[in-house]
Amino acid sequence: MPARLVYIHHDCFIVEADGKTLLFDYPAPSYLPEAAAAAAASHLDGANLTVFISHSHDDHFNPDILNATRRTATRRFVASDDVADLYADRLPADTLVMEPDMVKDVDRMRIEALESNDMGLAYLIDVAGLRVYFGGDLALWDWPGQSPAARRAVGMSWRLALKRIAAKPVDIAFSNMDPRLPSLSGAPQFVGTVRPRVFVPMHVNGKTHYLDRFAPQLTHPDVTLFHYANAGDVLEV
Repeated sequence: MPARLVYIHHDCFIVEADGKTLLFDYPAPSYLPEAAAAAAASHLDGANLTVFISHSHDDHFNPDILNATRRTATRRFVASDDVADLYADRLPADTLVMEPDMVKDVDRMRIEALESNDMGLAYLIDVAGLRVYFGGDLALWDWPGQSPAARRAVGMSWRLALKRIAAKPVDIAFSNMDPRLPSLSGAPQFVGTVRPRVFVPMHVNGKTHYLDRFAPQLTHPDVTLFHYANAGDVLEV
């Protein structure tokens, strides 16, 4: 099944497949440049939309998400339980609220929630014969200066997550590549372990020149890298 991937900003991306539009982690205005908002709007207008929200941090969730998606043809929302707890009045009553290890079927999609090692969830989504992974802030957060115990704990949680994600073939994977960490928040390890057909690095806060710098560390012969540069850039899969 063909699909189209669209870069918006930071961890916000769109997947279009099988007449569906999936919007991931649409951020608050302070993390959403005008050009990025315009790029998103052009793809959401008239769409059969499912909004996925991984957690409540401002760089992943816009409390005004209902207004931002008002011009879609249809819309449904999938949110982590922390978002539902903090912003129940900003979400529709029929929002699918997910917790770790839940599996739900929605509009011919199977959605599995994975616990993040930061906040909220990551998602594994089967849609139109494609298996899509969206990591949110599930990553290798091995910050310089961490205690040895903290470093061991975050490394263990990351390795366990990778094992679970890699248990079935992944077609499209969105995972963080934070340039502030020497490990790139686990992106090279993700590519080498999971080996998705397409890898989409995230969490660069619009500084897409980092993809040029670190692309060699994300290269694998069986993996296509979505090397985006500007809001609205598209990769056809």
